[in-house]
Amino acid sequence: MEILSGFLVGVMGSVHCAGMCGPIALALPTGGKTGWPLLAGRLTYNIGRIVTYALLGLVVGAIGRGIALLGYQQALSIALGVFLILTSLAPAAARRFLPRIPGADAVQRRVTDALGSLFQRRSSSSLFLVGVLNGFLPCGFVVAALAGASTTGSEAGGAMFMSGFGAGTVPIMLGLSMAGYKLPNTFRAKLVALLPWFGVVLGVLLIVRGLGLGIPYLSPATPSPAAPQGGSCH
Repeated sequence: MEILSGFLVGVMGSVHCAGMCGPIALALPTGGKTGWPLLAGRLTYNIGRIVTYALLGLVVGAIGRGIALLGYQQALSIALGVFLILTSLAPAAARRFLPRIPGADAVQRRVTDALGSLFQRRSSSSLFLVGVLNGFLPCGFVVAALAGASTTGSEAGGAMFMSGFGAGTVPIMLGLSMAGYKLPNTFRAKLVALLPWFGVVLGVLLIVRGLGLGIPYLSPATPSPAAPQGGSCH
């Protein structure tokens, strides 16, 4: 079910992906202008993105599993939900108080330089690697999806959630890259304006999940402590 949850999140946020990563999808190197060669190249790029998302999901899922073993998985889900809502509605305040990740700028520069080099090639492997590196570029909605993946409480769950997320973004990204035109600036601005509300919706879903309301898949009930085994003494 994690893969379906991630897929729905990906579909919901795919308009943001089109606005932010659309220029990369449109500028992809290709071995063919039309037909199967063009489609195969675009699919290879998207598979690369999904691979990166799955690996990131595995990492955050492992972190979530450690927290779940300590008995704080539901608290983590609620805390992440509140965090996403606050950062979505007040991003400037969030940037002021959140610590910067050491080395993040250097990593981004390296990724950008590597992408520039790959764009000079026209092989399937270069398209796959462009997708892999694209997955590491800073993106607020990917971070939000990773927050959701961390609440699955397992490496497999996190990887499946993020694989589903990546698959959910494929239709619009594939359609955009196959169409071969750029989004108007006014349309991009509208997509960016919608991004905070995607974060709010995902934040609410995480809070509902953490509350353990007994709703199948959406908010599973908190497991009750196991009953003591063995008979009683008389």
